[in-house]
Amino acid sequence: MACEILELMAEGLKIQQKDVFSKLLIDKQSDSVFRVNHYPANSKIPVNDQSLIGFGEHTDPQIISLLRSNNTSGLQIFLRDGNWISVPPDHKSFFINVGDSLQVQHKACY
Repeated sequence: MACEILELMAEGLKIQQKDVFSKLLIDKQSDSVFRVNHYPANSKIPVNDQSLIGFGEHTDPQIISLLRSNNTSGLQIFLRDGNWISVPPDHKSFFINVGDSLQVQHKACY
């Protein structure tokens, strides 16, 4: 699914080489990493005297992040105006975040 999404993104960006991003995941010579995380609904991580599920504020260093909700709230996105907003959980959907590596890769293609 990740490779298919990356190929659609390359197409949308009008990059002629359709697999420019997806080959980073499937090429044996690539140093890209495919990582899977699972956060059980009851896993709390103490951070600065708060209990959090998962990680605190961060950007995603990968090309993209595919997230599937387990009906647990906690996912937030950072808006350009400096505010964080919560994303309602939806067990029927995947959330796709553009990561830092894709932003760098996209700039390098032009």
